[in-house]
This record gives sequence, C-alpha cells and structure tokens, in this order.
Amino acid sequence: MVLSASPSELPDFAEVVVIGAGFAGASTAAALARGGQMRGVLLEREPVPGTYASGRNAAIVRHVETESILRTLVRESVRLISARLLEDGPALRPTGGLYLTHDAQPDRPAEWVADLCTNGVTCELLSAAEARRRFPFLSGLHFTFAVFSAGDGVLDIHGLLTSLLAEARRGGIPSLMNCPVEAVLLDAGRVRGVRTPRGELRTDLVVDATGAWAGRLGREGAPLPLQPLRRHLFVAESPLPADAPIVWDLDAGYYFRPEGDGLLLSPCDETPHPPAPPAADFAAAELLAEKLAANAPTLAGVAIRRHWPCLRTFAPDRLPVIGWDPEVAGLFHVAGLGGFGAACSLAIGEAAANLIRGRQPGWIDTAEFSPARAALGHTVLQPRS
Repeated sequence: MVLSASPSELPDFAEVVVIGAGFAGASTAAALARGGQMRGVLLEREPVPGTYASGRNAAIVRHVETESILRTLVRESVRLISARLLEDGPALRPTGGLYLTHDAQPDRPAEWVADLCTNGVTCELLSAAEARRRFPFLSGLHFTFAVFSAGDGVLDIHGLLTSLLAEARRGGIPSLMNCPVEAVLLDAGRVRGVRTPRGELRTDLVVDATGAWAGRLGREGAPLPLQPLRRHLFVAESPLPADAPIVWDLDAGYYFRPEGDGLLLSPCDETPHPPAPPAADFAAAELLAEKLAANAPTLAGVAIRRHWPCLRTFAPDRLPVIGWDPEVAGLFHVAGLGGFGAACSLAIGEAAANLIRGRQPGWIDTAEFSPARAALGHTVLQPRS
C-alpha cells in the first residue's frame, strides 16, 4: 500500500519500520527515504519527537574525540550538516572549542594534537599564557595547556531534527507519534511485524533506534548490553562574552558554553539509570559547584536559572552500535550514541542506510560498530578516558 504523507492511523504494511524519533531514527529514516528509495513509517512513543536525549543535550559538535573512528563520524557529519540550511539559518554555528588539560609537561597534549592534525582535525596547542591572551575570560580558570579546535560549534538540535523528519516524510517515511512499539513480532527468528496499542503492522525490516530503551525489542531474553547514564545540564547567569568558544576541562571533567544570554554548564556526571524518564539529582549541582570552586573560581558563584537531567546510552566500549542483529533476521540497530548522537547524526544515518541496502560506506569501517562485535559480549562499561 502507499503510505500517506502524515498518517493518522497505523498502516497494514510497511517496507521498513523505524522505531524512535530522536536523531538515530530521524537520520536513518531520512537517509533511507532520500530519493524515494524506501517507504515505511517511523513510530514514536511520545507525543513529540526528541523528547529524551535528542532534545535535551548540550548541542556541542567537537572534533577532538579520543577515538579516531568517532572523529571520522564527526568530520563526515559536519560536512553534511554544513551543507544543510534550516528555516532559521545554518544547522551548525561555528564557535570554536577549547579543551583544557592539567598536564605539567606538554608531551601528552602535544602528541594528542599531532595525532588529531594527522587525522584531519584542524587544531593547535596553546600554553595557559597563550590561551589567556587570546581568551581573557580564561584568566580565572586553572589549567596548564589548551587545545583549540576552530571547527567546533553548536547545533540547532531542534531545527536539525525537524528537518530530518520532514525529509523522511517527503521521501515516504512519515512519523506517527503516540505510537509505542510493544513488541517486535518474530517468525522462526525473522522479523514479521510489530505490535502497538493501535494494532499490528506487518514488515520484514525493523530499525531499533529507541535510545535508552534500545537493544531490547526482539531480544527480550538476551538484550544488548547498553547502559543509559544520567547527566545533568545547568543554565546560569553568564559573565562571559556571548561569542566565547566551548570550554571543556578534560581532566577536571566539566564544560560550559554560551547559551543565549546565559551559560550552559555540566559537571560531566555519569550515573547508571534505568531506561525511564530521569529525575534530577541535587548531588549533581553540588558536584558542579565543587568542580567550579576548584578549577574555575570566577564561575563558582554564578546563579543557576534552570537545570535538567538527560540520559546518554553507551555500549561497553563506548562506540556506536550500528548494524544487523546477529540473531534476529530483519532487525537493525542504531544505538549507543551517548554523547555524540546529534553531532554525528547525518553520518550515522548515511552509514546505517548504506548497510541496510547491502552496501559498505567507503569512508568508514562499520565493522567497529557491529552489534556482533566482541566488545558487546561484555557488560561492564569502560570508564571515561
């Protein structure tokens, strides 16, 4: 059957069912629908898209990821995002990013910068004195060296997500809100449909892009080892210039950036949390105050306007999970995107769509993201580096 542009009812059959209207699902649906190549439907349990991590993150694009394969995802995604014009302007606003370290000697940060530059990241190593001359607001922060990445910036996450969903709809994969998937229906180990409160929908292809809930549908007896971690974000009064870059202290573990006329901050907290809407924890505010008092005393007294928690979901090795399920035929995963799902969204969608069509992207080794990789045989999340 031909799906309508914006269905109000569940269709009987779909070529593909994408579950989840966050960045993972929206980018995959848009890439699959591009040029009308695949038709289907995107199902979302909430009344609006991006309710959880996709709409509650810090919107930061950083090229200075530790893992080289994540840097590849960021570079490709930035290339695609930079060519995308939203209704209100560019999807990515370049601000630059400063990454602070507390190393006594420059050897480690110098080696890191050399590796970044070799792998296509334009950045430079600054001493604390050099960094403070260029960015006077750093005078009240404690650090020894800074890595400056000029290409980093801030995403219009709501505009970009809306754009991706609209592209998917135009290509033949519209979104249906308030329609949770209760189960993936299987027949002899193969996907045959999904069950929702609105009825059953026949399909041979399901994309699980359910964020903190990912890796469970169709695998109830042996879910993928994905762990949601709660993190808190705060918006405070800002003593910084509005054009200040992103600042991230990699050793002390906190970051901040301008947000309108305020300042967005996070203590980089990570607390295991079940896949459920997270409640705020007052301990996060205390942690932020402690880190600012010790490392950024000029910010320690800023007045907090508002705050919120979000869930960031990781595989044990902290790499994405993108690929076919090793046990259930017709089940495809786009998950484990904690901390980089928005920044890497367009590249992730392209990689997923290529794999679904039986192609290997020429610009990245997707085997490192496979749901069948050895790292997913473990259940312990690697600590932050």
